[in-house]
Amino acid sequence: MYSQDTLLNNKASGLVVIDFHAAWCGPCHAIAPFYEQLSQQYTHVAFAKVDVDALQGVAKNASLCISLVKRTNQYGVKSMPTFLLIKNHEVVDTVVGADREALSNAVRAQAPPAPAPTSLGEGSSKDDSAASKDVSLLEYLDSTQLNCLNESDTHNIKSILGNKTFNTGKSYLESDSDEQLLINLYFNQAVRIRSIVIHTVDASHAPKAIKLAINRASIGFEDVESAIEPDMAQVIEELSPDDIANSRRIALRYVRFQSVRSLHIFVASNHGNEDETRINAIDVFGQPVETTKMANFHAPEE
Repeated sequence: MYSQDTLLNNKASGLVVIDFHAAWCGPCHAIAPFYEQLSQQYTHVAFAKVDVDALQGVAKNASLCISLVKRTNQYGVKSMPTFLLIKNHEVVDTVVGADREALSNAVRAQAPPAPAPTSLGEGSSKDDSAASKDVSLLEYLDSTQLNCLNESDTHNIKSILGNKTFNTGKSYLESDSDEQLLINLYFNQAVRIRSIVIHTVDASHAPKAIKLAINRASIGFEDVESAIEPDMAQVIEELSPDDIANSRRIALRYVRFQSVRSLHIFVASNHGNEDETRINAIDVFGQPVETTKMANFHAPEE
């Protein structure tokens, strides 16, 4: 938890977003996952949550919350949820109610530019080290739930992933009525995903624009065609033809793929504007969550 000084003083020149909510508030619970997505998207912005009814019981370890609740009258918080956007100790915007679009627009408008990495070498070394420990997650696929919308009857998803291995044969997945595909991969346990591979031999039929979603109980084309981040976990406007041809890993925003039970890949277009999109092989790289937890189990640092 942020300390009071860290959040309100050290972050004074940046943006602080505070979610005032209550356990009895239905709209508060409804928008909570979206608020979490925003915090993962804007990692350079400080996000805080204040349960206005539960603060007295945690006063011993939550001086920040006590300070914030004292400010509710000052900030004019009268209903839940209320989201305050604060810079230099001043409220610069307020969103009242579980309005996802209004909240997203407010954060986007007030968030400062994301800081550039301090050193390309440092960032690359750290990422490369972590990625080197990643494994193919295809063995964790639940093949009974594997499916793809708008697939050809003769060239379907199970022809390339039915064996839960990277396909090296001549089979391929092909779209049916148009160029779009909606591939649904379900895992038999939670996984963390760092990168994916999409391989197509025929360059003109190779996927171009894709959108990724996670953990959807049900999903259709109407859910993804016009969707943008953060409703989608990641949008990639144009895949590299070289990456597709050479089966190179496509890096994802790792923080958004931390506890994945299902991965949904919407292919919106292909590089040759062909009527059919083809995919010869798919792979997913990362770590199973339980293995990651055990491997990194240690006492928290003070």
